[in-house]
Amino acid sequence: MSDWDSDSTPPREGFLDRASHAVAFFGGSLMLAASMLIVVSIATRWFLAASIPGDVELIQAATAVAAFAFLPFGQLNRSNIVVDTFTQRLPERVRKAIDAFWDIVYAVVAVVLSWRLSVAAFDAIHSHTVSTVIALPIGWFMLAGVAMLFLLALVCVLTAGRLLRGSN
Repeated sequence: MSDWDSDSTPPREGFLDRASHAVAFFGGSLMLAASMLIVVSIATRWFLAASIPGDVELIQAATAVAAFAFLPFGQLNRSNIVVDTFTQRLPERVRKAIDAFWDIVYAVVAVVLSWRLSVAAFDAIHSHTVSTVIALPIGWFMLAGVAMLFLLALVCVLTAGRLLRGSN
């Protein structure tokens, strides 16, 4: 007996598949930690009339990194929002070719965003830009986003190839 039902596609075992799952798990862990920090912060303010210094900065950083972390997994599982009003009546092969084209466009956009975010990240690191309250070096968080955008671009190329081969 397998872990997937017969109506779905089998689980993939390639490097990009595993990396996308790992990064999404990391993003989920960050969101869980941010959620716990929010609960502790509220409880601290309620019961002790004190606050956790930098709680908002930590939550913002965790949320930003987590948002980037979910993108490759979403692309891999084809769970992005798709508007197929004009293509739903086309033959499946044509729809897959159109979807593959848009996956490549998405990959190009991810590469451009990765490039520009890397420029900003290196500038922030070089100029020692930090957050206001607890002096988090924000350039390193931006570099995490760069890596995840680059992974997204690779996953987009992978999904386009799978569509064109008919294996997705």
